[in-house]
Amino acid sequence: MTYSTEKWKYFKLCLEVIFIFILVVGGLKILEINIDLPVFDSDEVSWIFTGYYFNLYFLQLNFFHPDWNDYEAFDQPPVGKYIVGGALYARGYPIDSLDQKRFINSMPLAFIREYFDLITPKVPNPKVVIPFLRSIIFFFALTSLLLLYISVRISYGLPASMISTIFIVSNPIFGAVSTRILGDPIILLFFALFTLLCSLYLNFRHNIYILFAFIVSSAAFSTKLNGIVLVPLLIIFFLNSNKPSLSGQNIKVLTTGLLIFLIFSIMINPVFLNTGPDAIGKMIDARLSAFKNFQDTFNHLALRSINERFISVTQIIFFDNSLFYRFTKIPFELIIFLIGIFYIFRMRNIFLISIFIFLIILPVSMFPFRLSRYCYLIFPFIYIISSQSLNVYKIFSKRSALKYAHKME
Repeated sequence: MTYSTEKWKYFKLCLEVIFIFILVVGGLKILEINIDLPVFDSDEVSWIFTGYYFNLYFLQLNFFHPDWNDYEAFDQPPVGKYIVGGALYARGYPIDSLDQKRFINSMPLAFIREYFDLITPKVPNPKVVIPFLRSIIFFFALTSLLLLYISVRISYGLPASMISTIFIVSNPIFGAVSTRILGDPIILLFFALFTLLCSLYLNFRHNIYILFAFIVSSAAFSTKLNGIVLVPLLIIFFLNSNKPSLSGQNIKVLTTGLLIFLIFSIMINPVFLNTGPDAIGKMIDARLSAFKNFQDTFNHLALRSINERFISVTQIIFFDNSLFYRFTKIPFELIIFLIGIFYIFRMRNIFLISIFIFLIILPVSMFPFRLSRYCYLIFPFIYIISSQSLNVYKIFSKRSALKYAHKME
């Protein structure tokens, strides 16, 4: 019996090593196909020129420069800008002003293609810089995939981790967005690391994982505004994990965690030092203004109602970008997702329920346009929940066991 168990463990280890190897090799192949020019997304050039904030923060150490009050400082938090700017600096192509980015901001959206053709040549050595930055961003995406695999493996087992990972990589959105100079793959890494830390806490009950999760939440919030959803998700997760009683020690952990979140957010993003709490309002206003401008300009893409948004996201993920549906014409992924939802609510898995609410329902409710790119931060967590459909048999086996026990009585 012992020999058979050891043999099975060895087989699973080999299977996992092979699976991860295939993921890495396949990912590098995706990068190889998409790494070179041309540039299809104007946001890629925008992210390059906002790398200026790396110089301002790390090289000049100027936390009160007037450019921290510029629209560009509020439009997107700076962590993604630091990463892009740092990579450019290391490569020998520092961005030393906002002039080019301000020029992009002055473009009428209706004619952005024409202006984009004018601004792209201003990228320093684009044939080198753009492929280099795409490879840097893809590293974040590939690391995110591995972290999600590990977190699901820890909490829900090998089959669920493999199934969820296969679904993620099989969705064309992952390959398309992961090889673009955008902030989405960066924040996905923080979401994935957050998920891993929560999984580790569930298994080992060390409060240090919660404190690290608050730091990761701050990094996510300092990359994109929607990263703030990790904070209420973490609080709900922690409180539920420690019910029915919440000790003084756990209150201290939460208080310390929130304080850490606040301190790191202020340290990472100098707009708070310059503007104070009003910076949050300005950041939200900048994002809403950009979305409204886009919706007014490209009215055919805009989604106005909640109903439209849910229908649109369902269509994009489960039909337009589903390889399974393309070949079978059966919405297999949608079916197992619904089964997975049934399972997590039936088993009262508060962690996955919180992920469902904060990382799926909430973003879909605010989905601005019918663009597949905006599903990038949604569908990995949809597939994690979908993988729980593998365990739905436990509900019926548990029910059968209860009926049998009742009969025996």
